[in-house]
Amino acid sequence: MTRYIRAVFVLVFFVTATACSSRPTVRYVTVSEIKASLPAIPVVAGFDIDDTVLFSSPGFYYGMTNQDGPDGKNKYGPNPLTSKIFWNDMNGQFDNFSLPKESGKALVAMHATRGDKIVFITARDSSQVSILPKIIAQGLRLSNPVIVFTCNAPKKDFISANHVVIYYGDADSDMDQAIKASARPVRVKRSALSTNKTSYEKVGGFGEEVLIDSEN
Repeated sequence: MTRYIRAVFVLVFFVTATACSSRPTVRYVTVSEIKASLPAIPVVAGFDIDDTVLFSSPGFYYGMTNQDGPDGKNKYGPNPLTSKIFWNDMNGQFDNFSLPKESGKALVAMHATRGDKIVFITARDSSQVSILPKIIAQGLRLSNPVIVFTCNAPKKDFISANHVVIYYGDADSDMDQAIKASARPVRVKRSALSTNKTSYEKVGGFGEEVLIDSEN
């Protein structure tokens, strides 16, 4: 019996050790380390927007959970993200409640001081009216920010078309699309208060660098 128990213990230890060793080692980096690793010449830096440079959950939370429609239903319908009215409101009004992230400001400022071209590539739908350029310009201290709306199409082609060398995003899909576009992927972590719980299960799992303390 003792021999049997010892064998079981060894087996459990081996399985546990193997499982632990198979977990990816997360490579945390600072803004200064990213800057030091970039080429001496200017590059194109790409950024996702929501949960990367802006904490935009207030607008999305209202869009997803309101009961202001007929009979107490959502005014944007059962799937607000497919509603053109929602995107007109999100891009045209609700971004007044979006806050720039400190980590986003630090990253954008670093690239701006290097003379890099900065482009924002977001999966959001476009809209007739958008205050997003104003919010980005004021919050991140940029003039005439370049914003590309992919309308939920995969970002790979847009990252490639803009010759992006390094791409920052919060979602697993951002990392996947950056890699497919041959851009350097860098993960920006979401705020703990973010209402977006999708596509965020493999932080460090793509071999990407993760910006330290980027939740804020």
